[in-house]
Amino acid sequence: MTDINRLIYGKHPQDRLVSLEVTDDQIELFIQNPDGSITSKFESNKFWLLASKQLDKHFIRLKGDLHYKWGRQFTTREAWSKVKFMYSKEDTYCIYDAKEMTMCNKGITYFKGLKPKEVSILSFDIETTGFSGTNDKLLLISNTFRNSAGVVSRRLFAYDEYESEGQMLDDWCLFVREQNPSIICGHNIYGFDLPFLRDVADREQITLALGRNDSDITFAQKDSQKRKDGSQSISYKRVRCYGRELIDTMFLAITYDVGRKYESYGLKKIIEHEGIRFEGRVMYDAGMIKDNYQNPVEWEKIKKYCIYDSDEALQLFDLMSPSLFYLTQSVPKSFQSMIESATGSQINSVMVRSYLQEAHSLPRADERNAFQGAHSGGIPGIYKNCLKWDVASLYPSIMIEYEVCNWKKDPNGNFLSLVKTFTEERLKNKKLAKETGDQYYDDLQGAQKIFINSCYGFLGATGLLFNSVEHAAFITTTGREILEHAVKWATGKDLKEFAPEESEDSIDA
Repeated sequence: MTDINRLIYGKHPQDRLVSLEVTDDQIELFIQNPDGSITSKFESNKFWLLASKQLDKHFIRLKGDLHYKWGRQFTTREAWSKVKFMYSKEDTYCIYDAKEMTMCNKGITYFKGLKPKEVSILSFDIETTGFSGTNDKLLLISNTFRNSAGVVSRRLFAYDEYESEGQMLDDWCLFVREQNPSIICGHNIYGFDLPFLRDVADREQITLALGRNDSDITFAQKDSQKRKDGSQSISYKRVRCYGRELIDTMFLAITYDVGRKYESYGLKKIIEHEGIRFEGRVMYDAGMIKDNYQNPVEWEKIKKYCIYDSDEALQLFDLMSPSLFYLTQSVPKSFQSMIESATGSQINSVMVRSYLQEAHSLPRADERNAFQGAHSGGIPGIYKNCLKWDVASLYPSIMIEYEVCNWKKDPNGNFLSLVKTFTEERLKNKKLAKETGDQYYDDLQGAQKIFINSCYGFLGATGLLFNSVEHAAFITTTGREILEHAVKWATGKDLKEFAPEESEDSIDA
């Protein structure tokens, strides 16, 4: 019988983990102590590669009889890469992200035993004379730091207080290392702030030494894509900072905005939409900064405006991150990767971990086949006195009622156990949130809702080892039958007599 705690949180016992880094045969775990201080410890590490057959004598047989049943481990990424290239024409499987590879293998997850505001965070924003750090001037760096006890402090770095932009950047990096935040956030920092600062650093011949080991931040060579919706995505280069999580709140907003309620993902527009601008905020036309910064009177106004710029990204983080924070306690990905990745890949990682941490073989992904989706229909017209009905958690309910599980690919039934456990826990935490008014329980149920509502999409997605297109098709077929039966039953009835008192459950998807 599957151990539920191992399934949900992974087998590794370490709690209060705020970051980890992989360096060949070792991983460094960064742990937040109860007093807020950070300590680190090292554990052994190995890279791994799975294959559908024994490719050489170093491949060992894994448990079970799923498709990828042979595995080999390596003490360096270079050795792993060489063998991966050697067998590039063979049927193999691996995870390219070194952190996720290690977390799946060892059963490690972030943040167990912590709440979002217990993790130290630094929010920053920059003001410049243009969009290119090669040719334009860095004027200001605004910082808002909140430590693990919730104490907030602010610091503004201004170009006219230094002999050069390089000197200002060096001083800022030193400040960041001294504050030692576990999370660094800002709005559109992947698309603008960090690339601009990198260009300034290159021009000034310095490094952006922000890592916990005083190392420079690193930019990926290839572009990645952050999907906005089914037809649009944002191209960006992944940025990494040793021992810290870099969170772009624009990406966080895209993930948070499930209902697509924002007219744009600009920081000021979202703040205005959410109504979370704090009272007394000094305002200034940001478009005029490049023209007015050399005017002493205007410069003082600009600085008063900019010192609070970084507060706004922190406000978005506090609003949007808690559910993902708690979901990260279950998914073997870094917090930064959780915001960059899709929910289907997150569920797949949990499934991969559930077998790999037990040295069990893994299945192969199903090919995508077209299948009919949801029921849709309507009678055009103008209606008054309308009542909206929504079936509560239709797809998860179908999965549980019919015990939807691909037993060939998932012989331990881990997917079904996940759906049942997350659903049961969500109902319990939703009830506690209503009874106690405690935001903690509401954030927990929000995380569990994200997982549950993503399970159907995961089954029908491409390229995921534990997908199951036939079961995704079964769910939509059953859902259509239920809805069509309900519509047939309701047609011609006077629904006034069936209208309930206002009920959260009756309208909750």
